[in-house]
Amino acid sequence: MTAAYILIQMNATDPRKVMATIRAVAGVKQAHLLVGPTDCIAYVESNTLESLGDTVVALRGVSGVVSTDTRIAVSVP
Repeated sequence: MTAAYILIQMNATDPRKVMATIRAVAGVKQAHLLVGPTDCIAYVESNTLESLGDTVVALRGVSGVVSTDTRIAVSVP
């Protein structure tokens, strides 16, 4: 399994609507609004790196999303 945290910048007048759309994207397990330089953080999981990329592309296509910054999570024993 591949997991990542995606930092999201938004330019939305209604962040609740954008958040609802983000949460509906396949692979998104959690998404939270933030206070600070980043507007949202989403935790995503997928079976492959390729499907993780599909999730990132889908998030970038959400109306109100300006940019994303993906941080792949690595499990260390």
